[in-house]
Order: sequence, then structure tokens, then C-alpha cells
Amino acid sequence: MTQINFEDLNGLRTKFKDKKIVFCSGSFDLTHAGHILFFEDCKKFGDILIVSVGGDKLLKKNKGDLRPILNENIRLKTIDSLKPVDYCFIEPPFDNLNTLYGLEKTFNLLRPNIYVINEDAFNIEYRKDLCKRYNVILFILERHCPKEFEGISTTKIIDKIKSLKDISN
Repeated sequence: MTQINFEDLNGLRTKFKDKKIVFCSGSFDLTHAGHILFFEDCKKFGDILIVSVGGDKLLKKNKGDLRPILNENIRLKTIDSLKPVDYCFIEPPFDNLNTLYGLEKTFNLLRPNIYVINEDAFNIEYRKDLCKRYNVILFILERHCPKEFEGISTTKIIDKIKSLKDISN
């Protein structure tokens, strides 16, 4: 597991030219077992799993001023410690109105073989088009987790914490 800079992506493609590179991205705020299941599923599609962690600026834009809960450095360190993840990086802020602009820049540098998203990702049609243009195989995964995980999600964790605060008042 290694944290890298965005600029290092091209070198990874060269280093692993004979390997299947799997790429996924997300905010991974309050990393939980659902994220780990996702990474385990991603890793099954290839040899090297590279994860992009959305930067703080991007998350504020997509999820509002109250997010992220944990800053990008904490989130990157957490993702870096997970067994299925081979490399991870913070997506740098780009001065572009298209939220997925960084994804295209990543595809251009990394040239992954496979890109994995969840079924509830936003702008799936754009992602499909991007994969076609870069000849990348797209896998769209259905969210799943064992019953005992109670359908875990970052939003549910935040809601539970809010309800605990309401009870204590």
C-alpha cells in the first residue's frame, strides 16, 4: 500500500504494463466496512487496485459545506492502510466546472484497464462515455453487505450521531 501523487499515475501504468490495473474513486468520508467490501470487490477484477480519494474542495462542492467530516489527509491515510488497496492518491482540485473533470485527467495519465463504481454513483452516463473513449472496462456494482452490517453507509452513520445528539439534549 502506497500513497502517491496524482502526477505519479503515468509511472504506474509504465511499471505495471503487463498487469490489470483496477481504478475506483470516491470520498470515503468516515471509512467503514461497506467501503472495505467495495475495495475487496474491486480487487477481484485485476492485479493492482488504485483508489482516488476526493479532495476536500471537491467534497465541499459535491456534498455541501458540512462535508467532509474528516480531512483529505486523514481519509487518504485510512484508505492507504486497507489490505485490498495497492496505491491511493488525493484527486487534486481542478478549476473546472465539471465535477468529473479529474476522472478524465486520471484516465489520461493512468490508462486503467478497469473502472469500478457503485450503482448509485452520480452521472453514470458520463462515466460510461469516458470508459468508451479510453477503452476502459466499466463495472457497475450493486451495493451489498451482510445483514449484520445493517446496510451501513456514511449518511446512516452521520444520521445516527445526529440522533444521539438530539436524545442527549
